[in-house]
Amino acid sequence: MNIFKKRPLFLILCIGLSGFFLFTIENFIIRFLLIAIGVATLILTFILRLDAKKKTIVRISSIILLISVILSYVYFDLWFKAYDVYDDEIEVVATVKDKSATNSYTTRLLVKCESIDGRKVHGYKFYAYLNKQDATNIVYGTKISFKTTLSGFSDDSRTYNFSRGINAYANDVEDLKILEYTNGGVEGFLIRAKEYLTRYTIMISDSDSGAILSALLLGERDYLPDQLRLDFKRIGISHILALSGMHLAILSLGIEKLLTLLLVKKKWRVVTLITFVLIYMALTGFSVSVVRAGLMLIISSGLFLLSRGRDSMTSLGLAVFLICLFKPYAIFDISLWLSALATLGIMVLIDILPLISKQNKNRPKIIKYLIMSILTSVFAISATNIISTTSFGGFSIIAPFTTLIFSVLVEVIMYFGCIMMLIGWLIPIGLIVAPLCKLLTFLAGLFSSIEYTYISTNFTVAKIMIIAYAVLFYLFIIVFIKRKVVALNIIAAAFVITMIIPTCFNIVNDFDEMVAYSSQVRSDEFIIRSRGKVCLINSAQYSKSLAYDSVEFLEESKITHVDKYYLTHYSWSLDEDFDVMLSSVLVDEIYLPTPRNDDEVTILKILYKATEKYRTKIILFDDDEAVKIGKYSIQLLHSAPYGYTSANALYFTDGKSKYTYVSSGLMVGDSAERMKKHISESTAVIFGDHGQKYKNNVYLDEFYKSVEYIILHSDKMYLKQENMKQYEDNDCIIKSHPNDLIYFK
Repeated sequence: MNIFKKRPLFLILCIGLSGFFLFTIENFIIRFLLIAIGVATLILTFILRLDAKKKTIVRISSIILLISVILSYVYFDLWFKAYDVYDDEIEVVATVKDKSATNSYTTRLLVKCESIDGRKVHGYKFYAYLNKQDATNIVYGTKISFKTTLSGFSDDSRTYNFSRGINAYANDVEDLKILEYTNGGVEGFLIRAKEYLTRYTIMISDSDSGAILSALLLGERDYLPDQLRLDFKRIGISHILALSGMHLAILSLGIEKLLTLLLVKKKWRVVTLITFVLIYMALTGFSVSVVRAGLMLIISSGLFLLSRGRDSMTSLGLAVFLICLFKPYAIFDISLWLSALATLGIMVLIDILPLISKQNKNRPKIIKYLIMSILTSVFAISATNIISTTSFGGFSIIAPFTTLIFSVLVEVIMYFGCIMMLIGWLIPIGLIVAPLCKLLTFLAGLFSSIEYTYISTNFTVAKIMIIAYAVLFYLFIIVFIKRKVVALNIIAAAFVITMIIPTCFNIVNDFDEMVAYSSQVRSDEFIIRSRGKVCLINSAQYSKSLAYDSVEFLEESKITHVDKYYLTHYSWSLDEDFDVMLSSVLVDEIYLPTPRNDDEVTILKILYKATEKYRTKIILFDDDEAVKIGKYSIQLLHSAPYGYTSANALYFTDGKSKYTYVSSGLMVGDSAERMKKHISESTAVIFGDHGQKYKNNVYLDEFYKSVEYIILHSDKMYLKQENMKQYEDNDCIIKSHPNDLIYFK
């Protein structure tokens, strides 16, 4: 259909945006090659005979390429990476822009730098981690000074933090001083106004309804139940909870209809809408997706006031270009691209609307509405699918239908929510809003619980299909096509196939029997998949960071739903582990040993409270009680009560093969003979590193013929040379400190 036809400015803006992508490249060799290509192409435009239009486009592309590469070096190598620019201890003066608790003991401050070592340096933003007591009197707008050493982010969090303009983090904060308390100026006023409106919304409604309204109207998601977030992710509508152009469009449309009813002239309606958009962008913290939508509306409205033609696609390109121009780090923001591309997909649908209307002209109005609503979702998903699936490792197969249902419900909730915020103190509008929010939560949970609602895309074939479909879709929108109806049918068929084939892979994968093992520092984990059921077994120094490793383990094993989460012992950090796990993956049941002392009773009470907001059940088991998963039976062999060593041992068997896990410290002393007895009956033996460490080297000095697999993850556990040869001659596989996942089946 060629979306660039008669849109030369849109084409130039898209070329410019591709330059922003090149701007993110940091590899020296690639930069050098790009400069060489840019210079060579620019020279060729003066040598080769090209028509004026092509010559202009090629020159613009070459110049943007060169500028992007040069700016990439200047921005990243010379300025943005504060941890490279200042690699020694520095003294920082900064203003606090945000404050949040990372766990029970640590508080994280987001600070904006004012000076480093007495030299004024503006623009740097980084995290400073303090103990909770030191951060007690620090609030938003507090000016502080401290000494620290800056560090770079890990690969997992780098892109996310860069997208927010955050340069580095500081763990070792020393000599902390509070210099001044300020109100934060205009920015502080807007933050306080947003906090007031959030509290007011929650106060005049129930807490759950207030949390949903605060997210939908103000972008304040801190009060949202994590279970609701997970449900929305699983049914493919998490964008509804993230403040975006859709929310701004709903509110703008409502205001325009109200002004029309009040007989306000169109030009004054436009002025009012522009004013509202500017205030709303400021109040919601200039979220990039809202800014994108706001700029589009302002640009289109401005063109109307100037009596000029307006084009939505050009407005979209200009809005995104301006955001990246003034906030270069926004190029890393996935939400910006999801929002922009989804909008582009809908605009493409609007462009071919006459063709679709012609095909549906004899159908009833309700059918036409349903077809258009589903097509709107399909085109938005088609434009964003490649980003969402590669970023999140999965997608919802019912997203087109849930988007249709929940968009209508959310629109009604937002309008009633606005009325409630205005007159809720006088008229109990909350009595209408609360049931609607409960319906929203109920439906989200209902759809989320359906088997294969959310499927993994971590299959090679699935990834290839999604990439191929993305290429096909974008060729459809940028290439001139004569037979548009045929092309549209091909796109529709390809979309259905990209939904069905990955789903089939997930179903087959779920019924493929599997035992997998993963080891991290202070952590040993197993996944058992049997007869369509999944169990995650974890023996670890439980913490928030290790819980992310567990989530990654599940993603790599292509699992999106855990039936049973089996834990070997208690820890004061288990609530943090649960917080990460349950907000990332749907977990039906958590299995814990029955408490054996007062500490464990107290911890269990905390865990019950931590899981109240989820649909997950905690089930207790005794030491001699087996837990079933498919054809497997899991039995705890050793678990020290809290306050003693944290060494653990367990085995699981399907009646034929037996897998025995023994954590560090259990192959000496009283437990050694019992462990050896189970090892002698095992098919696979894993010596983990979790638990009390051995003081001296320990050798497995016996040969067990039944053992086919030995994993030595403990630093002090070894096989004697003669025994190792016996095992190897018996075709036993021996691995020491494996870095990769181990799949036994």
